Amino acid sequence: MTPQRRMYVHVGCPKTGTTSLQSALWSDRDQLATQGLEMPLNGPGEHFYVALALRGMLDHSMDPPAAFEILDRLGDEVRQIRSPRALLSHEVMAPAHEDEVAQLLGLLSGFEVHIVITARDLARQIPSGWQQRIKQRVQQPYPEFAEAVLERSESAHDFWINQDVSDIAARWGHLVTPDRVHIVTVPATGAPTKVLFERFCGVIGIDPSSLDIDAARDNRSLGAPQTELLRRVNVALGDRLPHPRAGYGRVAKRHLANRVLAAQDGPALGLPVHLRDRCRAVSTGMVNRLRGQGYDVVGDLAELIPAPVDAPGSAGDAHSVGTDAEIAEAAVQALADMLEQRDRDLDRVQRLRSRLHSSPQGHGSM
Repeated sequence: MTPQRRMYVHVGCPKTGTTSLQSALWSDRDQLATQGLEMPLNGPGEHFYVALALRGMLDHSMDPPAAFEILDRLGDEVRQIRSPRALLSHEVMAPAHEDEVAQLLGLLSGFEVHIVITARDLARQIPSGWQQRIKQRVQQPYPEFAEAVLERSESAHDFWINQDVSDIAARWGHLVTPDRVHIVTVPATGAPTKVLFERFCGVIGIDPSSLDIDAARDNRSLGAPQTELLRRVNVALGDRLPHPRAGYGRVAKRHLANRVLAAQDGPALGLPVHLRDRCRAVSTGMVNRLRGQGYDVVGDLAELIPAPVDAPGSAGDAHSVGTDAEIAEAAVQALADMLEQRDRDLDRVQRLRSRLHSSPQGHGSM
């Protein structure tokens, strides 16, 4: 009997090396095809639109018309796949409800669907989660956010639907057998980058040595003072640039945060020491809910439990978001860099205008 073809649906979690994994896989798409794995559609941007369409989050004011047809296109392309394996990957799918999961799986008929979840310990996910929200125009201070997460209060609901691995596994796995839910743990800080790639590639049946992981794009984190600076900018904006994906996303996230502030050196934000024990308790509860479910664990669920406070290397997270002096220094440096960039941009515009006016088309014709 011919084995059924497999479709791997990698749904996150966010901030678990997803950007690096996806960029490496897409950059070597042809090589993957020779190993029997295809990725439908055209790049991570279209997989992002799949996630938005699935969750009803597309916006006519900013998303292209083609995005509203992406699920139909996905169904068409899936029917044309002839390889034994295929992969769909985007972390924005993690919060999908069960009916949305069912809708996607309905488009993948003819494949044995496998769900892949990459997971990292909460001591790293909490500060990363706060930073991601600040990049989405949120104004909540970090200590308040960290407390809300560990209390599982309503204001932290968005964090948990993206990071509660036991809940994500249950929602995404409710229509498949447990052995087809693969939980890939991110190794502890300091482990070689290749470990995560090896684990992930082992699940989808790809030789990791065939991928250029050194060229993979990373979703670089901001330093603690730089993130707090961006939060204060969000507060200062008031009612201006209100939409996190529209004007704010263009100038604050992609320019100020990702281009200017990410280039600065700053201490990494960690989980405050006084929250470590609570974080370990919450993490242990989540891991206990995962154990015994029959999921395929690649790595070790123990890696999802943060090290105790007195463990070697665990006290490096004692600093706060930074002093006012550190934040002011980050702001001054950002202004200087933005002035330099603005000058280069103006030079580029002037050169383009000069070429336009000097070309025959620029003078018109009789």
